[in-house]
Amino acid sequence: MQRPIREIVGERVVLLRRRGRLSQPELAQQAEMSVTTLNRVENAHQSLYMEKLAALAMALGTTADYLLGLSDDPVKPSERPAQQAPVLQPKKRPRPRKTAPVA
Repeated sequence: MQRPIREIVGERVVLLRRRGRLSQPELAQQAEMSVTTLNRVENAHQSLYMEKLAALAMALGTTADYLLGLSDDPVKPSERPAQQAPVLQPKKRPRPRKTAPVA
């Protein structure tokens, strides 16, 4: 059974933070998040938005792939082929037609 991503992210954040000899307040400041949020992430009680995950990866000098468990190397990006996101066309809303006033 696969472990939840929250646990993987939390475990890897703690590992890299300790390797870098950073305190939680120092890392939280670098990643522009609160200490409470960082603590909850490290303890697998909270997940992150993509922007915060990217900021945390940059502050730790690693990749989002590593934090998410998609790569086991904290410095190299994943060797997985990049998938292109489908191009979505915005849906056009039908506009109500204005009718000429009847005399």
